[in-house]
Amino acid sequence: MQLTRSHGTAAAFACVAMLLLAPAARAQAIAGTVRSGSYPIVGATVRLLELDRSVRTGSKGEFSFPNLARGTYHLFVQAAGYAVSTNSIDVANGTAMTGFELTASATALREIVVSASPVARTDDDQYQSVSSKSLIDFQNSPGASFAEKIADLPGVTVRGNGSAPSRPILRGLSDNEVLVLENGLRVGDIATYDPAHATPIEAIGVSQIDVVRGPSTILYGPNTIGGLVNVITDIVPALSDHPVSGTASMEGNSVSDQYAGFFNTVFSGGHQALRVSAGGRHSGDIRIPSGTYTDPGSGGVFNLARMPQTFDRSAEAGAGYSYHADFGMIGIGAKHFEMNYGVPGDPPNPDWLTIPPTTSRIAQTRNLIELRTLLNVRGSLVKQVKLNASFNDYNHSEFPTAQDSTGVSDPQANHFHKQTFNVVLQLQHHQFGKLQGTLGLWTDIENLTIAGDQPLGPNSVTTGLAGYAYEEYLASPTTRLQAGVRYDYNRIRTNPFPASTDPVFQTLQASRLSNAVTASVGAVHRITSEVTASFSVARSFRAPTVQELFANGLDAASGTYSIGTATLEPEHGVGVDVSLKGSFNTVAFEFSPYVNYIRHEIFGFLRGDTIQDFPVRQFAATDARLAGFEAVVTVQAAKHVAIRASSDYVNAEDTKRNVPLPFIPPLRGLVRATYQDNRYTATVEARFAASQTRLGDGDTPTRGYAIMNLGLGVRLLQSRVVHNLSFHVDNAFNTVYRDNLSVVKDFLPQPGRGFRLNYQIIY
Repeated sequence: MQLTRSHGTAAAFACVAMLLLAPAARAQAIAGTVRSGSYPIVGATVRLLELDRSVRTGSKGEFSFPNLARGTYHLFVQAAGYAVSTNSIDVANGTAMTGFELTASATALREIVVSASPVARTDDDQYQSVSSKSLIDFQNSPGASFAEKIADLPGVTVRGNGSAPSRPILRGLSDNEVLVLENGLRVGDIATYDPAHATPIEAIGVSQIDVVRGPSTILYGPNTIGGLVNVITDIVPALSDHPVSGTASMEGNSVSDQYAGFFNTVFSGGHQALRVSAGGRHSGDIRIPSGTYTDPGSGGVFNLARMPQTFDRSAEAGAGYSYHADFGMIGIGAKHFEMNYGVPGDPPNPDWLTIPPTTSRIAQTRNLIELRTLLNVRGSLVKQVKLNASFNDYNHSEFPTAQDSTGVSDPQANHFHKQTFNVVLQLQHHQFGKLQGTLGLWTDIENLTIAGDQPLGPNSVTTGLAGYAYEEYLASPTTRLQAGVRYDYNRIRTNPFPASTDPVFQTLQASRLSNAVTASVGAVHRITSEVTASFSVARSFRAPTVQELFANGLDAASGTYSIGTATLEPEHGVGVDVSLKGSFNTVAFEFSPYVNYIRHEIFGFLRGDTIQDFPVRQFAATDARLAGFEAVVTVQAAKHVAIRASSDYVNAEDTKRNVPLPFIPPLRGLVRATYQDNRYTATVEARFAASQTRLGDGDTPTRGYAIMNLGLGVRLLQSRVVHNLSFHVDNAFNTVYRDNLSVVKDFLPQPGRGFRLNYQIIY
């Protein structure tokens, strides 16, 4: 019934969009070349920001964007070994010509971010502190999950529990306060339920990843008090100016005996694009420096060279289609994903008579359908309509490893089934004087059922609706102001489940309604042509989840018995961000201090008692203040040599009790020296973390550490095809170190030395 209602909502949104349509102008085009001196640059990425389309240059450095309406467009060009370049071009009749002249550089100095505003912009032109990783940078980063691969960005850390369930932490906040999106839409998983739950996205299939730090309330809905991570996978293809284009990637890593592969091919012709993709990952238990390790929970002492039960097996396949013409584009894509992974704990013993294993395994499947439209409108009010929607069907089963008379079996299991329908409608209106902006409608409906021997919560339906306005005012040629307002409706309704093994959930029928008005204001001021200052204030909102309200069950994966608190109130946050950003010919920098006040922050704490011999974790609320900074500077020391240094810190306080919040990252730093020309790359990187002795409830002290990563790469050109081959040594000295945010830090260290080989072909 709920999905029928949500489909009706989507149909209503579509009708609104179609009513605003009028015949569009005849399609135009942009064409040009990218060169460095007298040499064409092959394989450069050219992005058309207003339409979020990208192409790669051919053997003569040429590119084109067909099927465009009249208007002004902004182009962004990036190529390995060169500084980025931007240009604006007016398209009136026929084909508008342009050209780019790139300068050799060891660093791009700027990135395009698509997730912080309605239109993609460079990172130095945003109201908030943002970061982005392109395809090549992302694939060359250490780790196997998408969260691990962004842990070198300022303000971004990762909570480790093996590789698969790693989750990003932004400025000390995670789980329900940080929103993880795929292509700007909800993933539809239950990763925030538990540290053992993974986000069902295959890292090797990611084309770009954006991080917006701090409250992002207006465009993406609730659950962005700490920020958002938008994982871009291009399920719906963009039209290319070449008949066949795409990427193929392979990766091997000795630290977990991992091998992974993925391909994405787009067939373009005329107005149409067809995409097919597939890939997967196979990895064993993660290697750690050999040694004797004691589990503080069981008291068991083990001689280990690997993290027990940290294997990861995943696979995905997808297809997509899009049609592009003078009206804009419309496309649909689908993807199937499945994963089977382990959760670390005590290893089994041969005789099963001493310490039994505490590990478990989790199996996931996710089926996704995504619809994307971008319509050029010739009306008096609206000039562009975006309607994006997704349907996720997600299944998740947990199998606690238990001992029986025959040895090891999985007699118990919890089963989660979640169906999610997310629709976003954006209406970008014409510029009226100095005012431009976007009106939006948003809905997200989640239907969750839980069955099995140890259900964690009741069956429920969560309905979220919102409407918003996001406006920008061009106060002067150098100053842009932003203001936004949003109204949110959130309703949780539990459904009695007579077949539940928990008598509480057999009859539980409850409803919780949360409404809120949130807002943001910001300013971007270009002090000089190279230096920009930005400021933003945002009030954010998050309703408590069904788990935080009504949980009542044993969670074997985390080793706790979880209990909800039905009287919890919504979280409200006020965040203030200030940034100073500069981009010169050879130097780029950013310094971003911030403070985030959260009222009724919801957290889980250990009560001190046990149920079924497991410690009880109950949800409660407090008031919190998180303050800190991110700083990064990149210097081109020579023509092909760049040095990057970054640091971040967050101080988090429970302001009701005047005690620190638990599991907060310590002061961190990174220094990276890179050699890069249009063919070769070499990297030496040192990562540092201070000790963490500022502890909250349930936290334990962690010593500081320093590790080193090394890398070599080569870029080969073959006509318009680009081959990228790189070799990396992660944790080169096999250092034993523990991360303060790791779930198993008191038992096991972080991964040891790993040799990683990456191959990528872009065609």
